[in-house]
Amino acid sequence: MGYTNYWECETDFTNDEWKAVCNEAEYIKDIDSPYQENMFRTLDSVNIINDTTFENISFNGVGDNGHETFILEKKATDFSFCKTAEKPYDIYVWHLLTFCQMIKKDFYARRDRWYWDKSRPLPDVYKPQKQVDRSGAVK
Repeated sequence: MGYTNYWECETDFTNDEWKAVCNEAEYIKDIDSPYQENMFRTLDSVNIINDTTFENISFNGVGDNGHETFILEKKATDFSFCKTAEKPYDIYVWHLLTFCQMIKKDFYARRDRWYWDKSRPLPDVYKPQKQVDRSGAVK
């Protein structure tokens, strides 16, 4: 038995939002890249297609540590999912989906038996003092 990650997005990502998501995917790629030549490598490859006709991010686990390919598109989606079977790359799938929830108000992700209820406000102790994007710029 494994995990299935589900997500939906009511509107397309804006160019700025998509750029931030692509930067986060690059960050994921960089985390895994030191392991490219040894047995601890998790991701088979991270493909970031960012042109005007088709924009998506896709990746899967390596060999037997892969399951379904995760594909995130810039366009809105009513319902998407990726079964990871609790393989090691699942952490990267969930990381990227959680990141999308943080930057886009109409993006919703959940997994088997877990979701982030955006309608419940965070207690002040968990709220960041300053907003910092992936480039390090303070908002």
